Amino acid sequence: MSHRLVARIATVACSVAILAGCSHSGAASAAPAPVAMEVAGLPAGVTASMIAVGDSIFHPASCQRCHGMDAKGTVRGPDLIDDKWAQIDGTYPAIVAIVTTGVPKSKIKMASAPFEMKARGGTNLSDEQIRDVAAYVYTLSHHS
Repeated sequence: MSHRLVARIATVACSVAILAGCSHSGAASAAPAPVAMEVAGLPAGVTASMIAVGDSIFHPASCQRCHGMDAKGTVRGPDLIDDKWAQIDGTYPAIVAIVTTGVPKSKIKMASAPFEMKARGGTNLSDEQIRDVAAYVYTLSHHS
């Protein structure tokens, strides 16, 4: 990873920490936000810049509300750090698709997190932002 990318990720992580500290969303998470790991062989079209932008979107957006600030899951959404995928195969295109379309409650396969995933994370994410978030999420479970 280049020094410039590491600096950008560190800046984003600090900004997220500050925003999380100012949040009125309820219980605070003791775990720090995960930093995307260096990934051997990124999927076609995925760049380090997309990963950094995706990180900056994941935490203040609704993603972290269900998957946790540390992306290790909550009762509302599964762990994104490990390599076990309940709904999809964990490929970058599958992550893009599931964030785009969501998962209705009737199709959720995890008894431990039986809540629906709203399309676009329940927000107005653009297609580009979805690709960025998917790039970040991909790196969480595909690190080297």
